[in-house]
Amino acid sequence: MACSPACGTCAHLRARALEIVGADGIDVLTLERLAAEGDLAVEVVVEHYPAADVCLYDTYEEVASSIRQDFVRAFAAEPGWRNALRLASDTLLRRMAANPAEARLCFAEIFRGGHELLRRRETSRRRLVELFVVELGKRRDRPELLRTQLELLIGAGFQAIAAAVAEDRVAMLETLAPELETRAFVFDPVAA
Repeated sequence: MACSPACGTCAHLRARALEIVGADGIDVLTLERLAAEGDLAVEVVVEHYPAADVCLYDTYEEVASSIRQDFVRAFAAEPGWRNALRLASDTLLRRMAANPAEARLCFAEIFRGGHELLRRRETSRRRLVELFVVELGKRRDRPELLRTQLELLIGAGFQAIAAAVAEDRVAMLETLAPELETRAFVFDPVAA
């Protein structure tokens, strides 16, 4: 992040960046647009973010981290793997439906953001896979975990959500719950 995590101006700029990307895409995110949308002088924006991309990266990191925390809370709330996974999926779908800008950033625009944003997406995906491995391990008697199955499960869910976002069906994301549950059963991790 450009300043301390508690910097109010940086938080304000990340919120504006999310709004801009959600409304018009990554291509229009500039320091000038951030300044205009944030009611700040460009010089003030540059003091906090030297480039629009830096603000975008922090915005993505903030959203991805918050989504991961939603998954952590869902897994903590449910003792069984399937129920925990269902709760996590439902929470994600509700969140994305209620926050179309986050959905667009994380499931559509992410692929247009260049190498660094894709690297950050990959890091976020790996953290989510690791969370799934740990949580499944807590719920199984046998320690053998098929990481590949968990990666496929996450990838299949991502693909379904990304397709809905690309088709401008963000408001209807919650209707994907049965499809994601079916995919989860197909990729249900079993011990080797």
